[in-house]
Parts: sequence; C-alpha cells; structure tokens
Amino acid sequence: MLRVCGPDSLIADVAALAARCGGPTLRAAAADAADVVVEIDAEWRPDPVCEEPIGLDPGCGPEAYAVHGRLVQAATEAGAYRALTVILQAIDADGLPLFEAVDAPALRWRGLTLDVSRHFLSIAELEAIVDLLAYYRLNVLHLHLTDNQAWRLRMPGRPALTPPEGSYSADDLAALAAYAGRRHVTLLPEIDMPGHVLAALTAYPDLVGDRPAPLPGLGHLRPRVPAAVRFAEEAVDLLCSLLPGPYVHVGGDEAIGMDPQEYAEFVQLVHARVRGHGKRPVAWQEASRARVFREGDVLQQWISPRDAPRPEDLDRLPPEYAAFRDTFAAAFRPAPQDLPRALADGAWLLLSPSHPCYLDRRYAEPSLDPAQDALMTRLGHPGYPAEHTRDLYRTTWDDLPRVAGAQAALWAETITGIGDLAALLLPRLPLLAEMMWSRRRRPWPEVAAGIAGHAPVWESLGLAGYYRSADVFVRHS
Repeated sequence: MLRVCGPDSLIADVAALAARCGGPTLRAAAADAADVVVEIDAEWRPDPVCEEPIGLDPGCGPEAYAVHGRLVQAATEAGAYRALTVILQAIDADGLPLFEAVDAPALRWRGLTLDVSRHFLSIAELEAIVDLLAYYRLNVLHLHLTDNQAWRLRMPGRPALTPPEGSYSADDLAALAAYAGRRHVTLLPEIDMPGHVLAALTAYPDLVGDRPAPLPGLGHLRPRVPAAVRFAEEAVDLLCSLLPGPYVHVGGDEAIGMDPQEYAEFVQLVHARVRGHGKRPVAWQEASRARVFREGDVLQQWISPRDAPRPEDLDRLPPEYAAFRDTFAAAFRPAPQDLPRALADGAWLLLSPSHPCYLDRRYAEPSLDPAQDALMTRLGHPGYPAEHTRDLYRTTWDDLPRVAGAQAALWAETITGIGDLAALLLPRLPLLAEMMWSRRRRPWPEVAAGIAGHAPVWESLGLAGYYRSADVFVRHS
C-alpha cells in the first residue's frame, strides 16, 4: 500500500492507474502518516532548472516536478501525476526507496498514432492503451479513424459509411477522452482526406464525380465535386464537435495521383473549415504543399529519408501497377521541402518519421519464445528494414526549430488482434517514450533491465502478447 497526502482527485486518478497496471493500492492519508506528500503550487519552479524543454510554451512547462525523499513538488496536478507515476515504478519488494529527482519533459507533445481503421479496437482495448501511455508519461493518443479499409467514425445521415464489425459514436469518443483526461492524456481524432478515402467512396459513389480513379484502388475527394465538398464539410464539422481540445487532425497524406492544384484547393477548404470552428489543424507533412499552415498549426512529419521508397521497391510493383511507379515517386519527390515550407509559414513540427517512430516494423533480434518465431514472417510492413530494439534507442531526434513534440505510430495492415498489436508495440514503445521525455541516453543494460521488469504491467493491461525480444529479456552484464 502507498499512503499519499495530496488532492483527492489526484490520488483517485493515480490509484486507478495503479490498479489497472497491477501496482500497489493507494490510499489518502494525513501528512504525518503518509509515505508521499504532494505539494501543488502554481508559483513553483524547479530548482535547479532541469534540461530545457522545447515545445508550445516557454519555461519548464506544466509537467515539471521534483521529488525530495517523500516530498513531491509540482506547479500543476499534471506534474504531480507524472511524479507519482515514476514513484509507482520505483516501488519494489522493499517498499519505496528514497530518491531525489528534478525532472521535466524535453518534448511537450509525446504521443502514439494508432490505426483503428485497418483493425478495430474496442473502447476497453483503447482504455488499456491509454493506461499504457500514462504509465510511460506519454500525453497524446492520436486515433487514425478513417482510411481506405474502413471509416470508423459514425456520421449522422450516413448509415452505409461505417462497417458492421466496428465503429465509434461521438459519445464513445467523448467517454474515451474523459477517461484519458483523468490520466493527463489528450485524445486527438483524425479523419484522413482527400486521399485514403476508398471506404467512403465505396459507400457513397456520388462522392467520386465523373472522373475515374487515377489507378486501381485509389480515389480522392475532389474540390470540384459538390457531393464530395458537402461530405468533407460534414466530416470536419463532426470532427470539430467531438472534443473540446484545440486541435483536430485532418490527414492530407498520400493523395497519390491527385492533381496538385485540386489537392491544394481541397486542403485549403478543409483547413479553413477547421479554423471556422475555432480549432487548429494538425495535418500530415504533404499538406504544406497547399501553403495552408499558419502560426500555431501543427505539421506531422512521417517521411523518413531512410525509409523513403527506393527504386528497387518500385521495381517490385505488380504489372497492373506499371503506371504507379512514376506516380508514386512523384508524390515523394517534394518531401525534402515539406518541413522548411511549413516552418516558413509558422507551423510547429510533430516528429513521426517512419524511422524510428513507425512500430509496424519487424524485429531483427529473435524472440525468447519459440512460439513467436512465425510472427516476424507475418507482422510488420515488408518494405521497412527489420530493426534491433537496442538500436532504436541509439537514434536521436532531428535538430529542427519549432518542434512541438514526437509521436510513435502503429499502422495495422498486418494486425489481426490485440496480441499482434502488443507484439509490435512492446517492448519498443517504452523506449520511444523515454527518448521523448529526455535527451539523455542511459547505458543499454540499465534500460533493458528496466523495461523487462515491466512485463507484469503489460500483462495486467491485457497486452500479454508482447514480443519476448532477445535484446531486452536477457541478463545484461
């Protein structure tokens, strides 16, 4: 049991996380009987000043905290929550060790992009992911709700849009956002347009207009098709009404084969609609080509030079996509200018480069569980080189101006269930979470031992399918 003196709401929220993660029971206590005493003072500032964070506001930020023995100090409840999360992880069989820490995140925006279009996750499963994020001090869950495979957000008057095997109502997402908020995690919903919309075009063919798709399996919402514009406006209006936060994600990636002028017109229309609701758009990096970003908007980077398509990748395309090679290459050719262009327009950068952030990547090291041997022949994007888990920890963030933060991303083309998701997500997410929180790098044996010790937490959250990585689950001397 951990006895805590502090705000009742804080104790209740941390107790709920501890219970979900198989941790100790938390109880409120008077200061003279408490194991931990929490002091929240809006005027408090860490001293000495911790490593300077970068992000959307100055100073050490709302998540800074200090731990001095049994005393926790923070300026906000969010900072105290992060401190108590660290304390939960420090408790061992001998109880709570006394330690000193002054800490704050290097990156303000630290999240996970989760693809629920290609594989639907129940609200209960998403709650488990939220708890995992909170445990590792991540603060954004970005839900990729729509794609070619399925449209998961129910829209009034559009009954054919969502599949019978799973979708989310506005009430579902509001409840999930409230659950996440109690863990100081923000829910960021995304509708991806004008590409990645085959599910919508299939459900409502009038959205296509009179022009055929440029290539099989592709289609776009075009700004000169009135039905498509009405649909986009309905989707943006719903997206902006879902949650009270300042940001919504409107996609904009991989509109492959779309006329560049039409692409720019559509993206401009969508961003203007978002601003009309008093919100700020977040969009994938290609949206910068439409010159839509303004001061305070957020561009999400995803194209990593290391993982950009190579000529040999394009050579392996099937014969029916012979014309696809040049079209696909043309979509990536302007990528080096996407970020400089958005920065010039005043945007902040959210770093999600496919290397190291995309977790639909096969492990290079074996599993200690022979039953998992077949996973790496089925799971993960075949176009990405396999990566050793220990090598991910050696990567560093690009030294760029106006960085809001970073996000890991898990795409679900090869995922068939929660076990697959756990195998791709763990043990790599804790590594990226640490890399987002601090620019310091600890010795790998220390990092690996700490992560391996969290396996019971993952099992408590229903993520027992984690990959038994030989890089992590071995004794390091």
